[in-house]
Amino acid sequence: MPQATRLTRDEQLFASKMSSELQKAPDFARDARFAFMLYVSLARETVQIAYSFGTNVAKRAPRLGIETRSRGAALWELILYKASRFAAIGVFMLAPLPFGSVETVWICIWTMVLALSLATADLRSATLDDFYLLLPLFAVLVVVAAVITVQLWPNSPLHEVDAAWAVARGVVGADLPGRVSVTANGPWLAFGYPLLFVLAFTRAVYIATDAEDARQLLRILAWTGLAYALYGILAGIGDPTSLLFRRKEAYIGFVTGTFVNRNTAATFFASCALLFLLPLLRFIYRQDRPSRPPSRQMTALIAHYLSSPVALGGGFVICLVATAMTGSRAGLLLLILTVFLATALFFAPLRIGKLRRWGWLAGIAVAALLLVQLVGGAVAGRILTYGLVDEQRFTMYRTVLIMIQEHPLLGIGYGNFESAFPAYRPESLGSLGVWDRAHSTPLELAVELGLPAACLIIATCLWYLYHLLNGSLHRRRDRYIPIIGASVATLGFLHTSIDFSLQIPGFGVFFAAITGCGLAQSRSSSEQKK
Repeated sequence: MPQATRLTRDEQLFASKMSSELQKAPDFARDARFAFMLYVSLARETVQIAYSFGTNVAKRAPRLGIETRSRGAALWELILYKASRFAAIGVFMLAPLPFGSVETVWICIWTMVLALSLATADLRSATLDDFYLLLPLFAVLVVVAAVITVQLWPNSPLHEVDAAWAVARGVVGADLPGRVSVTANGPWLAFGYPLLFVLAFTRAVYIATDAEDARQLLRILAWTGLAYALYGILAGIGDPTSLLFRRKEAYIGFVTGTFVNRNTAATFFASCALLFLLPLLRFIYRQDRPSRPPSRQMTALIAHYLSSPVALGGGFVICLVATAMTGSRAGLLLLILTVFLATALFFAPLRIGKLRRWGWLAGIAVAALLLVQLVGGAVAGRILTYGLVDEQRFTMYRTVLIMIQEHPLLGIGYGNFESAFPAYRPESLGSLGVWDRAHSTPLELAVELGLPAACLIIATCLWYLYHLLNGSLHRRRDRYIPIIGASVATLGFLHTSIDFSLQIPGFGVFFAAITGCGLAQSRSSSEQKK
């Protein structure tokens, strides 16, 4: 990076922004109050969960023979629990719809709905082990909030402030306090999405503590994803220049569903394909599906017919076609990889002959490759034209490493990559293109939050992935549920390492619902009842 021109770029960047910063009148007391409110909200949710655990323990004590609640109160409580669950599942289903929910208003709406849903959730079947399972996630959220507080502290004595504030003072001639963050308000605004992700993951875990509820949640998510895939395919054929009610600005001719970015859409459709694949494998192996519905109720009829092998196979093929039509190289290749992973996890613990096991794997591999050959023409064309390696992306990664080297401990401020990157942008990237993200979530976390916080987040993700894989291999009943969670988690983690799919709230909430459901069922039934 040419050092001689950096101050000039900083001056141009911050001179254009400091006037608006001064008009906003950054107030640390206000920011501190906002942070305090967030901490109180998190503490309130923790107390609510702890209170429910105490209530469950009390209910297990010997009864005194006194009826403490009227039937009317019990009925209203049941309605409240149903509404709470309905609201949470509604967020999981609708989050991908408004262009991936990238706008702050949608993050606020989904966060408020999920917070209310969690506060009114039925936690009678939850145990302390469920809470302990979520503790690392809560700890990461608190650490991120603490890092943001330090980043925004005016003239922080704990760390050297960013040099850009000195440049800004010289340009605008005002006494601006220095901060570690390169913006005064950006980190707290960006904190909304991590809070939303944690709420979605936590709510999915508590919904899926019951095996039947977990199966129903995955079934709803699968068919919701199929609806998005069908829309994407039909829109790509009928009007490839439109995205919902807007005109497409990029990726014209490629399917993006309701997302703006085709790579995020590919990861979303691939995750939906895995939701259909595992129940299909389970049926092919066990063939224990009853020929008739268990009852004539509407829900039982719908569940029976949607779990048929024809429906599951059709859903998998449609989601695979949608993934291929995005033209995403990484999306389709990672889908193939995770299909093999899911198949291996499914058959590995089964007591079948070695020849039969390899026959299953070979048959599924041949079927997957044939389907990819039929529908993956766009992806194959892009691989032949551009190859598997994007030189501009590697240039971006090298530049991000320079930024990390200059800000290793506390980063540049959470959510500030777009504001800070122009001062580091190398000439080899040219003037075309908007690089508002690092195209690698781990690298972006390291540059925005610092290496210690980024390593903690990555370690927590790997810890949860370990639990999913362990449940995939050792659980006896409903083992396909943690396998789905492990496969989708692997797909999401690998793809977001070379792109930013998990930074899009619409996919992140959907991803959190699937992996949270898998994690809740990753332990054996005997462990869950303790």
